Amino acid sequence: MDLTEIGSRLREGRQSKGLTVEEAAEKIKISSSVIIALEEGNREKFPHPVYARGFVRSYASLLGFDHAELCAEFAREYPVEEDHEPPSSGTGISVRAYDSGRTENLLRFVAVLVILGLGVGGWILFDEYRSRTPLGAQNAVTEAPPVSSAPVRREQPDAVSHQMTQMQEVTEGLAANQTTNTSVEAETVMPVVESGETGVNATQPAAAERVLVVRANADSWLQALPDGRVVDYLLRKGESTSIAFSRTLSVKFGNAGGVALELDGQPYPFQAAVGEVKTLVVQ
Repeated sequence: MDLTEIGSRLREGRQSKGLTVEEAAEKIKISSSVIIALEEGNREKFPHPVYARGFVRSYASLLGFDHAELCAEFAREYPVEEDHEPPSSGTGISVRAYDSGRTENLLRFVAVLVILGLGVGGWILFDEYRSRTPLGAQNAVTEAPPVSSAPVRREQPDAVSHQMTQMQEVTEGLAANQTTNTSVEAETVMPVVESGETGVNATQPAAAERVLVVRANADSWLQALPDGRVVDYLLRKGESTSIAFSRTLSVKFGNAGGVALELDGQPYPFQAAVGEVKTLVVQ
């Protein structure tokens, strides 16, 4: 099966489902010109073989064909040339134009600072309550004998027994004070944990829909991941598309210098050379 036969099969499948070229392109999120090129078997208008194979897979799945078999036939007729393999990964940039490596290192550095800050704060709090413990224990030792001294003299007049009873009372006072101090320390540590949990929950704002508009100044392919979904595009010069997302968006451009961007209605500065592969990450 050559490229023309594959294209005829795709066109017949589309027509049998009553779909126009524009409707099919909208459903699988690729350009109408790509649909026409695939159905005509026009090799000259195909994108790179890797991306063309992905478009055939999406189109075949939409039409209910066995996409694995159809892709295998397409790959034999339109193989990947080793000298023109696309780069495996682009240079990642975030909204603030940091690359992914620097962003990851920055996040690690901030995490270390937060952990150190919590550790120092916990130690200061613990040391403050520990410094109060000797004063409380001293008060318990000096106050315990007078309370129990009168009953002991009435019940046990013997001097040796009286001294042993006083020692027992002092020991019980120390044990009671240690239990009290332990409870105080436990009670003071709990709010620190709760405040940390509250802080984590407070940093989760409600998701709001955002829109990235891509305008092609030159032919360009791109692969978008809005909120984890994978969508492929092929834009011809003068075409545009809108990508809506709620939380995160990653877009890989095959010709980053040939596009202009708008984020939430505002022009977004995005500089790259013509033919350069770059990845944009919006969080």
